Amino acid sequence: MVPESSENPESAEGSAGWATQARQRVTENPKLEVMARKSFVLDYPVEDVWQVIDDPLHWQADAFHNEIVDMHDAGGVGTYFEMLHTNHPIIPWPMPDQRFVGVVMDWEPLRRQSVAELNIDSSAGSKRTPDHKQLIELEPMGPARTQLTYTVATIRMEGISEVTRFFFRPWARFQLRRAIGKKLSHIRKDLGRSI
Repeated sequence: MVPESSENPESAEGSAGWATQARQRVTENPKLEVMARKSFVLDYPVEDVWQVIDDPLHWQADAFHNEIVDMHDAGGVGTYFEMLHTNHPIIPWPMPDQRFVGVVMDWEPLRRQSVAELNIDSSAGSKRTPDHKQLIELEPMGPARTQLTYTVATIRMEGISEVTRFFFRPWARFQLRRAIGKKLSHIRKDLGRSI
């Protein structure tokens, strides 16, 4: 359970509070920038692919997250969950578990879903992972094929010079594309199990 704190909208407003914070800190933030986008063709109908990602717990099985420790499932938009980030997808250094709240912001069955992730762990200091958003879009390509497009966007980090940003951005994009590839392998594995 997310502990009561000044950063915790759950105590007053539940999912509406987290959704408001997600809009302010992530989806409507002018510093949100797409860092990586990758498309794949899956040899499964769109209904099968959606069945795998229909459960919000699928966000747990990727290169970004360790485990979901609390879930409030609203059946689409408004679902929120606390999770731990142990693996930094960009920088290969050990990091303490960082607590995030994921808020489902888009939910169009058979078409798209997204989650905005808010870092609520103020103890991480300089290793704090910025708020970010992950988006999955599906496009049917016939009766038994689906194109899945996966996008990761992050809030631009402050305190980094333009020169550092210039050299860091390609590395970050490369690492995020690798992480997206790992996420796809989880989705493929789950598709294989569900058939």
